Amino acid sequence: MKEIIYRLDNWTIIKLLGGLATILSLIIAFFSNLISVRFKEATKFIYDNKLEGIKGEISKNNNILNSITGDYFSSTQKLLDKKIAAYDLLWKSILQTRKSFPEGIYLIHQILLDTEFEKTDAYSSIANNSKIGPVFNSYDRDTEISKLFKNIDELDLFKPYFSDYSYKLFYVYRALIGRITHKFLEDYQISKIYLWKKDIHLDEILKIILSKKELDYIKNQKIGSLPALMDLLEFKFLQEYKKSLNIKETASDTIEYLKDLESILQTKK
Repeated sequence: MKEIIYRLDNWTIIKLLGGLATILSLIIAFFSNLISVRFKEATKFIYDNKLEGIKGEISKNNNILNSITGDYFSSTQKLLDKKIAAYDLLWKSILQTRKSFPEGIYLIHQILLDTEFEKTDAYSSIANNSKIGPVFNSYDRDTEISKLFKNIDELDLFKPYFSDYSYKLFYVYRALIGRITHKFLEDYQISKIYLWKKDIHLDEILKIILSKKELDYIKNQKIGSLPALMDLLEFKFLQEYKKSLNIKETASDTIEYLKDLESILQTKK
């Protein structure tokens, strides 16, 4: 063995080493490629698994979000349906209350001036009128008042779906008609004419809803002031109805509304 080694010259050794280096390089390159491929495969496997996991989480979250969104819109729609039903019933109750107002009382407040109500012979003028007198004589105060309280129990069931202001409007509207009906017929039985503009207790009720400016404007009208007051309260309710249901419409100023109403009344007169 030693003899073989001694026979090798430097060039031969270099060539041998070069060959070994080449072989080593090839082996290293082979294993490097193999390791790289394995690494890429392993990385891809891990990446794919993570990606699938992420996709699964996204899908799961999307399902949860869709479920929450669906429940929200379903609940919102149900709430909106309830509010619409509630306000429809409240509006019908307002119309029923107006309908329950004795026609004779409403009529004379449409056609008589304030000065005619204040005359000393105002009672006899109404009582002796061949058209209006028999109508007033036919009224029973308790019967007329009881008409104002129909469907109240049903209305109370929907109270959670009204705004507080809406219910106050209804309360004031019913109180207005109820008090005028009660006091007018009570005074009529003792040959007197009730003047609603001078009723301080009624003023306190109206101040729950109306500003001093609105109430003064109404009272300054010399004819048709009571029908105008009723129209104003109905107008306010409709404005609140639209606001509560998010019906987009520019809110009208109540004084401007009253001026328009007064113009119409003047034209009719």
